[in-house]
Amino acid sequence: MNEEMDVIQHLLEIEREASRTLIDAQTEADRKISVARAEADSQFKQRYAEITKSLESEAAAEKQRITDLHETELNTFKENLKSTEKNNGAFNALLEKLLFASPVQA
Repeated sequence: MNEEMDVIQHLLEIEREASRTLIDAQTEADRKISVARAEADSQFKQRYAEITKSLESEAAAEKQRITDLHETELNTFKENLKSTEKNNGAFNALLEKLLFASPVQA
């Protein structure tokens, strides 16, 4: 009977050891997953920040280019208006014709 108890005790000890090994393995796996996840998150945030900074820089440069182009075209338009000779007589005659002409007879 004593020998059977020793065998059972031995088997129980092996089971406890297997359980501890399994728990240790699970703990180590969880730790590795956590470290890998933290590293992946860090890399993602770094790359995201780089891309965002690059896109913001490109957008700012494009906005400045468009603003400069708009300003140049607007200044050109204003200069053309200033240099265009005004014909007040023809303008007044057109207004007179449009506003005070007799209605069209049907």
